[in-house]
Amino acid sequence: MVKTLVPLRLLSLILICGMEVCVFAQTPTPNIPKLDIRLTQKDYKTVPENFEAVCRSAAMGLARHFPERKFKPIRIEKANHQFPVKLDRRGPKGETLVMLSVDDGFGWAQIAYQFSHEFTHIVINHDRPRSGANHWINEAFCEAISCHSLKVMGKEWKTHPPYGNWKSYAKHLDSYADRILDPKKAKPEGMEFAAWFEKNETALRLGKRHPKYDLYKYVAYQFYQVIQKDPNQLVALVYLNEGLESQALSTRDYLSRWKGALPREHRSFADQISGLLGVTLGDL
Repeated sequence: MVKTLVPLRLLSLILICGMEVCVFAQTPTPNIPKLDIRLTQKDYKTVPENFEAVCRSAAMGLARHFPERKFKPIRIEKANHQFPVKLDRRGPKGETLVMLSVDDGFGWAQIAYQFSHEFTHIVINHDRPRSGANHWINEAFCEAISCHSLKVMGKEWKTHPPYGNWKSYAKHLDSYADRILDPKKAKPEGMEFAAWFEKNETALRLGKRHPKYDLYKYVAYQFYQVIQKDPNQLVALVYLNEGLESQALSTRDYLSRWKGALPREHRSFADQISGLLGVTLGDL
């Protein structure tokens, strides 16, 4: 259970320690777009400002790659089912609506994991068409970036958490990501990944219509490894559904269309992702 730490709206909290003045300042964050994130749910037991600070930090792992982007306000509600989701409908003022599936609002690592996944959907699908049978690729990226964001938070919270007295929680963010990044996922069913993908591609393309919907998490493990080599390539995600007209493209055609939409300096990233799946895109 995470002890609730109530942040102040002031820039610093001054504690008198004998003759010394100890200042716990709200630490600066990297250059990211301004994110208006609010918890609207009333029945969480947590302090809303804490919840929102965790979500902003979780979004930072991806949002920092889009410093000029204008994100719509994000409003967070409690999911009335067992899974988090970014809703298709908008709020009354055009806000993006996200539902998280957490019990009491104190599990910060779980909150960060779920919110960063849904925030990635916001980045990928912002005013873009649906990906149809290739939605599993979107889900795999969202899962991979959830782990990436947790790892970024785990590193940065050691020295620059949202509030100075949160530093001790950094190790919990890191260990939460490690549990998801189980090395056994490198060889699902004991198979080399390319062979496993060939066997399971049809199931992945069925999405929620397949009983093993979460197969994409094995793909996410592989995507994560590529992302860690050069996180700056995450800029490429905004193009993932760029110019998409058909929801029935083959895996190869979907990835080829993505590569064609990318600036030249990011096309190698599409090649690396495709190569994991045994798909060769060729020169464009």
